[in-house]
Amino acid sequence: MKIIVSDTGPIVHLKEAGLLELLGEIGDIYIPKMVDIEITKLQPHWTKFKPEWLYTESLLPDEAKQAENLFLSGLLDLGEAEAILLAKRFNPKWFLTDDTEARIFANSLGIEVHGSLGIVLWLAAVGHLNHIEARDALIRLFRTSLWVSKNIMEDAQNALKTIFRRN
Repeated sequence: MKIIVSDTGPIVHLKEAGLLELLGEIGDIYIPKMVDIEITKLQPHWTKFKPEWLYTESLLPDEAKQAENLFLSGLLDLGEAEAILLAKRFNPKWFLTDDTEARIFANSLGIEVHGSLGIVLWLAAVGHLNHIEARDALIRLFRTSLWVSKNIMEDAQNALKTIFRRN
């Protein structure tokens, strides 16, 4: 199983699309405390339905200070900053975010980053979703609070066609 660290976005967007359980197919997902708080604010019943494969981890004191500094600098929101610092400590296979600034910052630290659309494409590529399931998952994600341009959605749909042409 992969170790993955996520910020708020992918968890919220996948849950809105009814696809959150797909993350459990990938591995153990870790989130920092602030991400758990953000999700609870957005989805009040979160604590009652939080999956058992999703773990909340506290930052170490020096990590919390670094996260606060990143937040105060205006580079990232606090949940993203905490998630990136947790990823630095855990050295996960992937860091999940749908935020451009968080993606750029994590990449600059050498952390492999994927977003909600990438998760669906990966699950299709490794056989967890068939073509119809993956296509429907992309459409459902497009209808959530995830901001996706039409060009990006077309790219994702073309990638899906390529994946299933190979199989």
